[in-house]
Amino acid sequence: MVDVQRVETLPAESVSPAVLAVLRHLCEGTCHTFGGVLEWCEARGDCCQAVVCPVCAKQFVVDDDELAELLRWTDDQGQALVCGVRWD
Repeated sequence: MVDVQRVETLPAESVSPAVLAVLRHLCEGTCHTFGGVLEWCEARGDCCQAVVCPVCAKQFVVDDDELAELLRWTDDQGQALVCGVRWD
């Protein structure tokens, strides 16, 4: 059984501020959904990612570490709370 922890109870030091903003929007707001991840890369290999809310189209630019943190949180908590990030 998974010990689910609501986003509002997460200690601020356990997740980065950018990740917390994404999770608050997707899990506590009126949208309550799984956000999609968009990635775009330049010819020289520099890439950027953004989490996009499919309900309201709000976008959050995240770095590689923040994306990894969001994906880990979704695997651990998001399935039970029916929110988080999907990397398709």
